Amino acid sequence: MEPSGDLRANRRAAYAAFAWVMVFLAWHVVWYVTGLEYPSASGRHGTRQVVIQVFSLVVVLMVVVGALLPLALARPWGRRVPRWMLLSLAWTGAVLLAARGVSGVGDDLVRVTGILPKGFTGLTTAQTLGTSHPSLWALFAGGATDVLFTVGGLTFALAAIAYRRLRH
Repeated sequence: MEPSGDLRANRRAAYAAFAWVMVFLAWHVVWYVTGLEYPSASGRHGTRQVVIQVFSLVVVLMVVVGALLPLALARPWGRRVPRWMLLSLAWTGAVLLAARGVSGVGDDLVRVTGILPKGFTGLTTAQTLGTSHPSLWALFAGGATDVLFTVGGLTFALAAIAYRRLRH
């Protein structure tokens, strides 16, 4: 039996969100391999160390949920999860990813154009990238990461919309 148009659209959107998660994970491997920094608990003590460790744990949990969620939206086993929960998670992911991405792109643009030399965050390039003369790679990687988050927000929003249109 041929799946309905809504079912095909849902699967395409859900698998696009899953593909985005895989690209996102691969991008983190690139960051690691090229030596770009990310928050680490090493060298921190007390509360700062705990905050970084908790932050890291939350991020890992979000990645696991973010990888499983699109599959749950597309596959029959996902029907065992309450529909409201899947939609809530998809929209939460869309909003968080889009907020991070759009704010990052905007912050980069106002800083690089000189409109706001300290961006929306009030931080200089030296403060955000660890040097006042970042490499072209560091600038590209930062901007590409912001765009990647924005695209992730869009793919999860499309997956949520497509799933919402399905009749169960």
